[in-house]
Amino acid sequence: MVYTVLFPKWWFRVQLTHAPSEKQPQRGSTTLLEQIKTTCPTLADPEKAFYIPSWVMPNGDMQTIYLYTQHFKPAGCPVKFEREIFVFADGGKAAVDWALPRRDANPHSPLIILIPGIAGCSFDYYSRSFIKCFQQQQSYGHQVVVLHSRGVNGVELTTPIAFHGGMTEDLREFVQHIARTRPSAPLVGVGFSLGANILT
Repeated sequence: MVYTVLFPKWWFRVQLTHAPSEKQPQRGSTTLLEQIKTTCPTLADPEKAFYIPSWVMPNGDMQTIYLYTQHFKPAGCPVKFEREIFVFADGGKAAVDWALPRRDANPHSPLIILIPGIAGCSFDYYSRSFIKCFQQQQSYGHQVVVLHSRGVNGVELTTPIAFHGGMTEDLREFVQHIARTRPSAPLVGVGFSLGANILT
């Protein structure tokens, strides 16, 4: 690739940083940064932690443009959903899209809760492509559900409280609901962009 010759290797280095904080995760006594270093050691290895993008889309601008062109092409990555409206304790409502086929028959089936980015939804290409990847691996047996922010994606905003990047209460309440209704199902959280911020 041309730009790998023009730019030194350190240009593509991935660096892990963590803001100083006394707050620890609820499980265990290690910080999130330490957990990432343990579970994803290549990200912490200076000899391996490099990201070299495709020469066709070498920067975030080109990658965003490509995703936008794919956004309105569901035929290229078809995923069907079953929608539920989740009502929060304060009366707020959010759309919850379950990827089909549902796997409710198996109470031990792992559940992936996907949180889209700002103004994102289950129809976005990155959501559908992620879900399709798991659907093609039938042996995984995962169930994927997309939790939207309250008052978006065709759902009326019924409270004076709207979502924002620091609002984690809705996700916490939904996870607690899942833990009650599916106590044997392992839970996995996946967030994209702002959704990752809310998740962490």
